[in-house]
Amino acid sequence: MPKPRAKTREVRRRIWEFIRDYRRENLYGPNLREIAEAVGISSASNVNYHVKPMIEQGLLSGNSNARSLNVQSGIPIVGMVGAGPTVVLPDPKAVEWDQVSEFDTIDFPDWLVGNARDPFALEVTGDSMIDAGIMEDDIIIMEKTNRAKRGDMVIAYVSSREEHTVKRYYPNGPTVTLQPDNKNYDPLIEDSKDVSIEGKVIGVVRRY
Repeated sequence: MPKPRAKTREVRRRIWEFIRDYRRENLYGPNLREIAEAVGISSASNVNYHVKPMIEQGLLSGNSNARSLNVQSGIPIVGMVGAGPTVVLPDPKAVEWDQVSEFDTIDFPDWLVGNARDPFALEVTGDSMIDAGIMEDDIIIMEKTNRAKRGDMVIAYVSSREEHTVKRYYPNGPTVTLQPDNKNYDPLIEDSKDVSIEGKVIGVVRRY
């Protein structure tokens, strides 16, 4: 299906984001009138004009005539990340709202995701986090954020290595320690300026 024009795409982005945020606050979907008021569309029928193709594209699920509308329920698996030898991660920020249906996805209960903004998933390679219960080929659920507390499990980009890795985060003034949860691995000690936080681990799914 061809992509809509820029103006239509912008309207649909606002609809998608409103439904997502409404669901997070209320645990049920908005009706068409509420969407119209929030997005600035003149009528419920005009909202339905946008919602119907969004359902067909897999961007929304549910019934436009009931409070069952929801954004695409699966969390997109946007790449792989190292919990051992580190690997390059595709930038999750590059995933547009209307591309989520093009990615492999994994279902994850809303109550476990909580209020996480823009969650995404990564497949783990390596075994440096096994003592935290994260094994190779597990799927980790991430909250996109550039902030973390001491000891949080994060995905960090190390610019000096041009790599991403999943480790415990310990800032120490001019340096940052990225600590594995496996006694067989040494910590990575990097200059603070070379380390940026790109997400925080909020859950793990094991594939059998």
